[in-house]
Amino acid sequence: MAFGQKNSQKLEMLREHKKATIELSKLNREIALRMIALAHETGEIKPLIDAVNALRSSEEYYFQDTVQLDTARVQKKLGDVLLNIGKNEDDMSAIESAIIAYRSAITIASMLGAQNLRRDARKSYALAMNYAGKGERIQTVSLMGAA
Repeated sequence: MAFGQKNSQKLEMLREHKKATIELSKLNREIALRMIALAHETGEIKPLIDAVNALRSSEEYYFQDTVQLDTARVQKKLGDVLLNIGKNEDDMSAIESAIIAYRSAITIASMLGAQNLRRDARKSYALAMNYAGKGERIQTVSLMGAA
């Protein structure tokens, strides 16, 4: 087999891999959207958490030229809904899933240079981390011993 033929086969395999990756991302996004619809119909939280996990599972395959900004927006919205549920119903699993969703939104927005979405997701992420008790603690100075 000639060198040029091996390179040609390798390039074709890389193209096929990329196509499969794009298809996997689309399928996971479709699963997530169906889970969101199910949560809307049933009023249950678990399908929303499953939606976050479905989108998150294909994140390692995202490339700058294949990932969609809508995926980041969906992640941000999922985070918003789950954070509100977590706050209102004192549901830590919803807050933890919100944190995951926000992190994914931040990653995708960073990849695509969507600075406004990235900034908004970071603010929401910080809020969710605070509700989870994982936020940054600010050192305070006690004036009790100053006298």
